[in-house]
Amino acid sequence: MLIRLRYWTALLVTGGLAFGVSHLVDRPSDADNSSQQAAAAPLADPAMDASGDDVFVVTTPPKPAVVLPETAADTVTWSRVVDEGGSFSGLLAQAGLDTDTSRAVTAALGSEFDFRHLKAGQRLSLQTSPAGELYTAALELEDGSRILARFLPAPSVERLAPDLVSFPRAGEATVTSSIFGALDAAGIPTRFATDLELVLAETFDLRTKLSGGEHLRIMWREYRAGDRVVGEPTIDFAQLDLADGRYEIMWPDDNSRRTQIMKDGKVLHSFEQPIRGARLSSSFGMRHHPVLNTNRMHSGVDLAAAQGASVEATQDGKVAYMGQRSGYGTVVEVDHGSGVMTRYAHLSALSDAIKVGDRVTAGTELGLAGSTGISTAPHLHYEIRINGMAVSPLADTRLRELGGNAAATNSVARLSGVKSKLDRLLAVKG
Repeated sequence: MLIRLRYWTALLVTGGLAFGVSHLVDRPSDADNSSQQAAAAPLADPAMDASGDDVFVVTTPPKPAVVLPETAADTVTWSRVVDEGGSFSGLLAQAGLDTDTSRAVTAALGSEFDFRHLKAGQRLSLQTSPAGELYTAALELEDGSRILARFLPAPSVERLAPDLVSFPRAGEATVTSSIFGALDAAGIPTRFATDLELVLAETFDLRTKLSGGEHLRIMWREYRAGDRVVGEPTIDFAQLDLADGRYEIMWPDDNSRRTQIMKDGKVLHSFEQPIRGARLSSSFGMRHHPVLNTNRMHSGVDLAAAQGASVEATQDGKVAYMGQRSGYGTVVEVDHGSGVMTRYAHLSALSDAIKVGDRVTAGTELGLAGSTGISTAPHLHYEIRINGMAVSPLADTRLRELGGNAAATNSVARLSGVKSKLDRLLAVKG
């Protein structure tokens, strides 16, 4: 099944440049849309190549070649990195573009990127003829992806996914005062402290559970585009030894929707999520709303996701609603019977393969992640409601009971393989 999307922007005519954007995407419904977010991390050790693990894993298809109207010898390339506090208009001024050409570049790249999110480290590159005629403009983002605008011979704009290679990493730490401090001292990405707190939120309060001396082992992935590491690392597994037992967390890989929390080798909690490989970005419960600037109940969980990531049903059910809801934007609601309903919100598009009343199975694509409704950036808001009352998806038992126990059984078997890989990575590092 294919979802077809077409985006149009207004035509801009300036300085003799007529610029219109037409973006047509045919995407298989099971395509991998997991996101890699942004931050620098150390390069992988060359010695890790000998570990026997899949150190080099190409995660995206190659970018199409940029076709210029002239040969490479006839082009002039200008490139600058955004400085702290820098602006896009400032970059264009540095490039020496005239007003009309600057407006054309801004309109073209702005059709795919909100310049309010411009950050230090992003790069603007321009290709021109020796006489100054503009061929292309490209904005490289912190995750290695690019917004590419072509002006000649035919105007177009597209977002190019990065050619990312993933590297498995592992580390261990001992807690003295906090998880954050332990990770920092051990050279492990400190953002994993937030990942751990979010995923364990319905099990216990991690910050109050620690007394000092706890041992932590973590396995994660970092990503390289070309000769540099880009994007935020992705946590895959954590083992935390506490006074009352050993807790192990397995996050989903890029092809999985399941997070598991185990205690002493037995499944404690299981969470089926709607986006493969995604990570929690906000938990269930009272929080300070980032848009409304008030404290209010967050009736679900948020999953970090790229614009257009595939959103799937978490269990079998019947499509009860597809459309708009105030604050939620574009939503799909699935009735699972016995008073259980799931809601998938802030979607950018609905699947054209389903309609209200259709029966769907777990894994059926419902739509694409986006930022409709009250939202600051692309993500998925996911709810479980029991007889109309919102419950935490991480603590829910009713929906999991409807789905059966096969997931828990399979994860126990998977745990052995994950731990063996962690042991090998730590041995190589040592």
